[in-house]
Amino acid sequence: MQIGVTIPLQKFLKASSPPYGPPEDLFYCWEAHVIFFQGKETLVAVNASSRFAVVLWGMAAADWAGYPELLKEGIALGLSGEGYTDEQVQAYFKRAGRLSVTKTHGRRPVAGLNRAVERLFGLTADADKTRKYQALHSRFANEERCSAAGFSDKGCPRDFLEEDMKRTGILKQKEI
Repeated sequence: MQIGVTIPLQKFLKASSPPYGPPEDLFYCWEAHVIFFQGKETLVAVNASSRFAVVLWGMAAADWAGYPELLKEGIALGLSGEGYTDEQVQAYFKRAGRLSVTKTHGRRPVAGLNRAVERLFGLTADADKTRKYQALHSRFANEERCSAAGFSDKGCPRDFLEEDMKRTGILKQKEI
C-alpha cells in the first residue's frame, strides 16, 4: 500500500521528498495531507482511485512519527464503518501489500484530495474529541457527488469504493 504525501505534509514533517512508488493499482494507493481543522492538526487521506476519505483529527507531535500506521488504522475504521467485514478489511490490506511512503499519484487523485478537504470545511459539526478517526467527518466527505481518478463518471466515493471492492474480488457479488 502506497501513501502519497503532499508537499505541504512533507514540509510539515520536515521530511525529504519520497521516491515515486512502483506502478500499482490506484485502489491500493492513498494521498495524505495535513490541515489545521477545528484548532488541531488533522491528517486527511483519500484513496487515489475512489476518493474515499479518512479524517484523523487532533494529531499530536508523537502521532506524526507513526502516521503511516495510524492512517492504516484509520482506513480500517473507515472500511468497517462502511459495513465491510473484518475479513474483507484484512483482504484489502493483504492485497495492498507492504506499506510505503511515496510521492503522490498524479493530478486527479490530488484534485480529489483537495475537493475532500474543501468539503470538510463546509461541515460545522465539531470533531469527536475522544477519537482521532472522525467517522462523521469522513462520512460527510464520502457522500459528495464528485469525480474520482479511477472512474470515468461522477458518483459518490463510498459507491466508487464498493465498485473497487467488487472489481478486485474482495466483495463478492452475492455479498451485496
